Amino acid sequence: MAKKPIDLSPGNWPQLIYRLFTSFKVATVVFVLMTLITLLGTLYQVEHGLHAAKERYFYSWIIVEKVWNIPLLVPGGMLLMWVLFINMTLGALVKVRKRWKGFGMLVGHLGMLMLLAGAFVTHKASSDGYMALYPGMKSNRVESYRDWQLEIMPLSEEGKAEKAWVLPADELQSIRSDEQRRYETADLPFDIVINGFSQNATPIPVSAPMASEANGKEIDGFKLSQQQTSKNAEQNLPGCYIELRPENGDPIETILWAGSFRFDPREKPMPFTFEVEGQKYGALLAKKTWVVPFEVELNEFIFERHPGISTARNYESRITRFEEGQPEKPVEIKMNEPMRYQGYTFFQESFGPQGSEPGDEMFSQFAVANNPADQWPLWSLVVTGIGMTLHFLIMLISFVVRSFTRPSKTTAS
Repeated sequence: MAKKPIDLSPGNWPQLIYRLFTSFKVATVVFVLMTLITLLGTLYQVEHGLHAAKERYFYSWIIVEKVWNIPLLVPGGMLLMWVLFINMTLGALVKVRKRWKGFGMLVGHLGMLMLLAGAFVTHKASSDGYMALYPGMKSNRVESYRDWQLEIMPLSEEGKAEKAWVLPADELQSIRSDEQRRYETADLPFDIVINGFSQNATPIPVSAPMASEANGKEIDGFKLSQQQTSKNAEQNLPGCYIELRPENGDPIETILWAGSFRFDPREKPMPFTFEVEGQKYGALLAKKTWVVPFEVELNEFIFERHPGISTARNYESRITRFEEGQPEKPVEIKMNEPMRYQGYTFFQESFGPQGSEPGDEMFSQFAVANNPADQWPLWSLVVTGIGMTLHFLIMLISFVVRSFTRPSKTTAS
């Protein structure tokens, strides 16, 4: 018997799309492609680091891969996750026939959907950074590991700044090394022109042999030499050529480099200073920062080394948490015991400065994460486990009931 031809008229498209997204075959193809993307992302991570691998393979919609120099379009992790989420929602929750025997599987699928939703929330709403403190220091400011922004601020006679014009990290880091962009703002009496931005670079004197290989303009006897991008994005030190163009007066040119930013909690940033119309200004590449709704003071940093060597055996921090309207709260943060509070998690990450000797004062560095879906994977596994357990019990009860109600066979004498 011949199969009935598929109706491709526009009026039947919604039904065809529904059948496509509820198809078990689509789910199978998605799982195969997700396995491929995971393999490619893992291999890419070896050379380019975890952050770059996530951006290219797991947070993207479409990936362009070259096979024998032929570009091929491959669905990215974000697209695959959305297709799987829609497939499971429509196919496992809407289309499936509702009956008591399938209740356990329904709960299990809800748990898997929670896991997918948690991954999306983590990608879109989470943030991570670090806070470094010496004993006695107090702060509520978190710094990004890898996002750098341009800040230009008016300076007082004492060299202090109360406000700053900021070029956001996403905008700044999208500028290519051979690209020029101009920015105008009513907050400053000059235009800002960026003549190329490098993700990882270092200024070198023009007298150095390698300066001949550096592209870009010579400024004050220096050029900006591009370096190979580190696979650990937080190790990159970006740099850029910047030109400040007052309405009246000569342009001011300089090289801004992230290496002038403070890496020790007690060091202050070193901005490039200049003067326009009698007002002093400072300009620098600074890490993107944000604040948490409470302050942390480091009371004591405990650092223990293995006997005879400099390798850390244990390090932990004793802090006090301050919050308006709340009593002071002493907390211990250890290597495997983070502080969780108001959606923020403070992990004991590292310490410094590098090369510290026994007896030197050291700072403690916390990794700070804010992830609204932090506990979603745990709860999704709990829900999925409950669903699988219910399904097993339902099948077991059904089997036992059938065994007792099945008519017994009798043999004729």
